[in-house]
Amino acid sequence: MAGLLDHSFFFLRFIVLLLLLSCLSPLPGTPVRKAETFATLVAALPGEPRLVIWKSQYTLTLYKGMTPVKTYPAVFGRGYSDGDKRKMGDLRTPEGDFYICTMNASKRFYKFMGLSYPGLKHAESGLQERLITRAEYDQIKKAVDERQAPTWSTRLGGAIGIHGRTESPGPVGGSGVMNWTEGCIALANADVDEIFSVVALGTAVTVLP
Repeated sequence: MAGLLDHSFFFLRFIVLLLLLSCLSPLPGTPVRKAETFATLVAALPGEPRLVIWKSQYTLTLYKGMTPVKTYPAVFGRGYSDGDKRKMGDLRTPEGDFYICTMNASKRFYKFMGLSYPGLKHAESGLQERLITRAEYDQIKKAVDERQAPTWSTRLGGAIGIHGRTESPGPVGGSGVMNWTEGCIALANADVDEIFSVVALGTAVTVLP
């Protein structure tokens, strides 16, 4: 009986936390303060944070374990209609499984969370197509094996990440979507604050078509 009561209490607490998260955005206060409050609420949920990005839905969803916590509108590279990223300069947002390998403030993009592109899938394709050398492939593989930042200086390109913007070139998600980046995932700055407060180096990121 006691075990059942404990389980019921946890479930009710979990529901209350989700309701608080869903109501957090309209609350007054500075963006930093709101992000800190958001991070505290998310920390109480079970599991590790992870991000799932749907290019076709123009969304980024923050998960804690298997639980979707919050979904944000997002836009992508100007080469969106051409599919997965293949090489430097194609303006496409890469698809696949990555992890956050850098986190820093940015004068141009507000805050930047770098993704581990190119990963093994893209490196293997690049090697077969002779876009990179065996030595460059080995560098990328070593970085991925050690969960570090892969080289961003090969013909596959790099410096792909999740960021905000210091200027507003167009809407983020919703009607009037304009994919304006060179391959990155762009969000509103307030949304970047929330995500930045929850994730860490090594956080898993999945980008779906």
